[in-house]
Parts: sequence; structure tokens; C-alpha cells
Amino acid sequence: MFSENNFITIRQLKLLLILDIFGMGITILPQKAVEYGGQNGWILIIFGLILSLVCLFFINEVAKSYPDDNFVEYSKKILGKPLGYIISIGFIVKILISVAMQIRVFSEILKEIMLFNTPFWIISLSMLILGAYMASKGYEARGRIAEILIFIVFLPLFFVFFIAIFGLDFSNIRPFLREIEPSKFLRGGAYMTFYFSGIEFIFLVYPYIKEKQKIKGASMKAIGIVGIIMTFTTLITIARFGKYDISHQMWPVLELMDTIDLPGSFIERQDALIMTFWIISIFMIVNAGIFFSAVIGKDIAKKGTHTKFICVFVPIIYIISFLPKDIEMVYKVVDFSNITFGTFYIFILPIALYFIMKIRGDSNDKKNS
Repeated sequence: MFSENNFITIRQLKLLLILDIFGMGITILPQKAVEYGGQNGWILIIFGLILSLVCLFFINEVAKSYPDDNFVEYSKKILGKPLGYIISIGFIVKILISVAMQIRVFSEILKEIMLFNTPFWIISLSMLILGAYMASKGYEARGRIAEILIFIVFLPLFFVFFIAIFGLDFSNIRPFLREIEPSKFLRGGAYMTFYFSGIEFIFLVYPYIKEKQKIKGASMKAIGIVGIIMTFTTLITIARFGKYDISHQMWPVLELMDTIDLPGSFIERQDALIMTFWIISIFMIVNAGIFFSAVIGKDIAKKGTHTKFICVFVPIIYIISFLPKDIEMVYKVVDFSNITFGTFYIFILPIALYFIMKIRGDSNDKKNS
């Protein structure tokens, strides 16, 4: 069982959301943005941010109507038991695939950039074990560690990006709002929403927070901060390399870090520096996915502890991470997962639950009034 004080503060919620979402594809984000929007690709992230905030509004409206129920319970109340169970199981599948692909990308990049001679399976297993251990400690422990890691991740990162500003070529982001294919631009903006994957965890956090009336505003602010950071990162990457170079780079943000000359050259490899920040962010994503999938599993089964389900899901994640034969196949799996599971759990489900709930006039708040 969780500790008796397995609650987090609103501040910790914001920090967890920032850390959980920031690492979701940040290394490849500029390439995807350029693919859809060319030199104006950074604008797509703003569009994706707006869509994410709209989806987050519906998620909060549903979850706050059942503040003391978990996701499995209120999805059954709104949709009926069979469909509620199916959607809950699908949520687990989505999370497991997402975590597995993050582990695979993490291992591929780390082996190519830093750990050349380390076996692939050791890198993956090490991160999974660390993530599982953190997840086993409950949500309160995650909130406390986030208060420490947020500074380790972002303060040095902001300093490095500040240095990068002085070497930018802003002609690379011109012409502004020209050469745009409207349909492709709209598809790209919608696709950018998937880089905010993690907002669906708000479905699951209400039982762990006492100040439930503040969750909506706090989550909106957190997503807004992540969106600003992602937009800025993509903008300076495009300004540094231009759309043509980025389209041929596998991990543009890492390439950006490797081209920055820090004052005094006291760090020889800046790409290794950002890897440190990114490793911490991936660690938070992995333990978040393991934790929430285990919690949903426990709530479906209505017996056992979340730790038992962690022991079940970790081997599954590990096996899934090895299924794609190469990094290109990994990104194809990610695209497929985004278009299917992502579209459903980020776009369709929040809106469907909200309107079905309103039509039925069903919520715990109304029943208690």
C-alpha cells in the first residue's frame, strides 16, 4: 500500500508535469516541426500548445467532477462497466508502449553519444530498474524528487541556451509565414500536441492532491511553461542550422549543444551536458509511466498493491522496447501510437467523457449537493 501521506502539493504537481512532459521527444522535436512547417515550424508548437490546453480543460472538467474517484471508477460510471474497463486497459497499453519507446530511444542515443561499449540491454535495464524503484515509492516520493531535479535539469540548460543565442542566424527563420501549405500546417500543429503527451495523467492525479480546486490552473500553467520552453528550443535550433540541415539530422537538439562554445571551454562536450539533463527527464517519464500504469492495473483488479503490478509491467516494457529492429522503426511505432492511442486519449476521450457526463448530469459533486 502507499504511505498514509501519499499526497503532493500543487507546486509539486506543476514540477512533475514539467519534468514528465519536457523529455517527450524533445531531441527530435525541431525535425518534426520543420517537416510540417519549414522555417516556421516553431509556430506549430504554439498551435500544439493551444490544442493541448483545450484538451487539458476537458480532462480537468471530467476529473474534478469525480474528485475522490480514480480513473477506472469514474470512467465506468460515465461509460458503463464494460467500456470503462476496456478504456482503462487501453490506457495501460498506451502508457506501456510509450515508456518502452522512450527507453529504446534513450538507449540508442546514450549508446551512440556516450556509452559506446556498453551493451544495449544493460542501458535499458538500468533505466527501467531505477524508474521502477522510484515508482514503487509512491506519488509523494515522486513529488519530492521533482523539487530537486527541476533545478538540475533547467538552470544549466537555460545558461547553455543563453550562450547559444549569440551564434544564431535569424535569416534561417525567414521568410515569416510564407511558403506555407495550410493543410500540412494544420496537420503539423495537431501533431505537435502529441509532444505534450503526459497531460492525460491529469485523469489520474486528483486522488493524490488535497487542494483539488487548484489543479486545473496549476496544470494549465505547467503546460504553458513547457510549451514556451519547447517553442524557444525549436526556434533557436532552426535559427542555428536552418530547415535543410535539420531535416537531415536525427537529433537536432543534441547537434545544437555540440556546436555551442561555452566561455573558457570548461566543458569539452556540450552534447554530453544536455544528455545529463535529458537522462533525468527520461527518468521522470519512465517512472511516471510505470507508476500510473501500475495504479490503473491495481484499480482494475481491485486487489494487491501497485508494487505488484510494477513487477508485472516492467518485464513487458523491457520486451516491447526490443521489438523494433532499428531507430527508424522506433519512430514509426511512436507515430502509429500517437495517431491511434494519442488521438484517442488526448483528443477524443476527454471531450467524449465531458459531454456524456453533461448529458447524463452525472458527477459526484451533484450527488453530494
